[in-house]
Amino acid sequence: MKYTGISEIGLYRDENQDSISVVETETALLAILCDGIGGGNAGSIASKMVVTLLKESFIQVSSISDKESAIAWFSGTIAEINRTLYHESLVVPEYRGMGTTLVACVILADDAIAFNIGDSRLYTYTDSKLNLLTEDQTYAYEMYLRNEIELEEIQTHPKRHVLMNAVGIDEHISYDTIHIPEKWDYILMSSDGLHGYVSDELILKALEIEDILNKRKALISLAYKAGGYDNVSVILIEGDDYDKNN
Repeated sequence: MKYTGISEIGLYRDENQDSISVVETETALLAILCDGIGGGNAGSIASKMVVTLLKESFIQVSSISDKESAIAWFSGTIAEINRTLYHESLVVPEYRGMGTTLVACVILADDAIAFNIGDSRLYTYTDSKLNLLTEDQTYAYEMYLRNEIELEEIQTHPKRHVLMNAVGIDEHISYDTIHIPEKWDYILMSSDGLHGYVSDELILKALEIEDILNKRKALISLAYKAGGYDNVSVILIEGDDYDKNN
């Protein structure tokens, strides 16, 4: 299976608070993307901590072979990681208020499943179509769900970046579970340094380019052309069957 990922600081930030990782075991692949929040370097600490702890747990667990076991693993692991971050934010003054978004994808032999906390995103690219599978957990998106604004208004709403959920900001954690359709050509995971500034139409055009590395290069280039105002991270995974493509 082909995959690639990159995380860049952008043009204006002093620090990259995004973190990414892709790790494989004998039965599954885990892709993780986090976008940290918090003053000072707290966001960076939060995103790195979540990626590291989630990756270490995934490697140690050998029983993830289907959706049910993936969900059980993630549920228990993210609850523990969340408590760790929350405790650190209470006892370490520099970490007060730290947290991070998280989008994670587990690819199995015959299936794929994802989990979302915050406003990082997961798309599939299938038959030349871009499909957004996650819902942004932001104030603006909640306004849309309450029929207070239209869907197209979310992209420019002043509260589009106000998070309603993140890892580490509360003692208890909730998350969305996304059952990925069986057929997909690519999975794209991104921080809002990409999708917060680049339209889905332009993202789709980048994914139409041949070769996974050229697609990745085009996506990052779009983020910089849009201003490069934020850290930008992407993970691309090619293929729709782990065993077949591994």
